[in-house]
Amino acid sequence: MGFVWPWKRQKKVNQVPDEMAAAAHAASLAEGTDAEGPKRRLELRYSGKVQAVGFRFQAQMLAQSVGVTGWVKNLDDGDVLLEVEGTAAQLSAYKKGIEDLSQSRNTWIDARLVSEREVPCVHDTKFRVQY
Repeated sequence: MGFVWPWKRQKKVNQVPDEMAAAAHAASLAEGTDAEGPKRRLELRYSGKVQAVGFRFQAQMLAQSVGVTGWVKNLDDGDVLLEVEGTAAQLSAYKKGIEDLSQSRNTWIDARLVSEREVPCVHDTKFRVQY
């Protein structure tokens, strides 16, 4: 791993050129899916380089692109916790978007999903960052 001007992270894997492309790719995965289907809510915990790298902002932008609701927050131990609600296809596209962001050489994000569990739906109206 090295650095290039203007101080972007240079990763060995480059499947997605930038964060906008990651959001667009995830949105295309969710496109054409049944947004009115049965909703599920997942609690996702990511570790790695996920704090002070724009992860929460990118998670929110990605959620808006895919159409999921919920929240994201930093944890004291350095991990990030998310709850996302949507159809199975939307949730799959969202997780793929996070993976794409982590593999992009143009972000500092290096997220690893460490836990995933289903939780009861609360029917949020939007995705928000919790502080």
